[in-house]
Amino acid sequence: MMELGPFRVNPDGKTLRRNKHAWNNLANVIFLESPTGVGFSYASNNPDNINKRGDQRTAEDTFVFLLNWLERFPKYKGRDFYIAGESYGGHYMPQLATVITFMNELHRTTFINLRGIFVGNPILDNYKNSEGNLEFLWSHGLISDEIWAGIRANCTFTPKDDGRWCSVAGQAFHIGGIYPRNIYDPRICLPSAREGYLAGYDPCMEYYVEAYLNTGEVQEALHARTNTSWIACPRTSVPFHYNPGPVTMVPTIRRLVERGLSVWVYSGDLDSTCSITSTRYSVKDLNLPVTKPWRAWYTPDVEVGGYVQQYQGGFTFASVRGAGHLVPSYQPERALVLLYSFLKGRLPPG
Repeated sequence: MMELGPFRVNPDGKTLRRNKHAWNNLANVIFLESPTGVGFSYASNNPDNINKRGDQRTAEDTFVFLLNWLERFPKYKGRDFYIAGESYGGHYMPQLATVITFMNELHRTTFINLRGIFVGNPILDNYKNSEGNLEFLWSHGLISDEIWAGIRANCTFTPKDDGRWCSVAGQAFHIGGIYPRNIYDPRICLPSAREGYLAGYDPCMEYYVEAYLNTGEVQEALHARTNTSWIACPRTSVPFHYNPGPVTMVPTIRRLVERGLSVWVYSGDLDSTCSITSTRYSVKDLNLPVTKPWRAWYTPDVEVGGYVQQYQGGFTFASVRGAGHLVPSYQPERALVLLYSFLKGRLPPG
């Protein structure tokens, strides 16, 4: 409701309007809450299941869900299938793709006709994410040269780091009231900030959605448990047991490319939580030869939408100009152009 879905919630928190840049203009879309227990999804009555929640369980549960969904709606069996995500989806998507390809190969049948994955502002490598985010802050003038020099002197961003000194260096600054998901956007919801830094983006959207999803008739229509208190993001910490997966997804992505999957990674260039700098470090670690060098790509109104480069095996990395962490929120038209190009298997217009 804030990004790529068919509807936006109006400021009254009660009514909807259509999103003309919704991704289901181009494809059938299933939205799946991950991991279990977030949003309206229900984890389990069995504490043992909750303790096993993590990357592996998320991939396995999602695969089982998709198999059952295709049995219930068999007309979709055999169709081209793509999976997309953002942020920690940089872990979810490659791992789900791995389960799908493994099960298809193991049983010598096409359970799911997976053709590719499309991941935005992803966490691909925990160490490179930390390094890249700090470098992003420095390169955009949010931390000083002295702080950055201290970080470089005390942090290798590998398991060899002395945690204490690196931690001290990495926390020796305060960037003020900056919204980390878009360093140029208003941080808080104020009437004066309704249009935000980007036309059409409203920093108060989260509150509209929260009001809407806490309406009883909406919960009933969604077949959710009624009287559920839905929150976009907890205001205070809540207990949530989760077993993380591998530190890096780079080897996993490389294997998917070698198996012939179309893998596209894109980054909004104003995000400091999963920055474009972090992603470039991980893309470099793939060690794939460049086949089509870095160039600008354009929207239909001849604006530069971002930049793109393609690598051996079709792996593609693209930036989205003027977008924060949630690319379809900040730049909905540019996100749609990129998705269209991904589904067509060709680079966006040059």
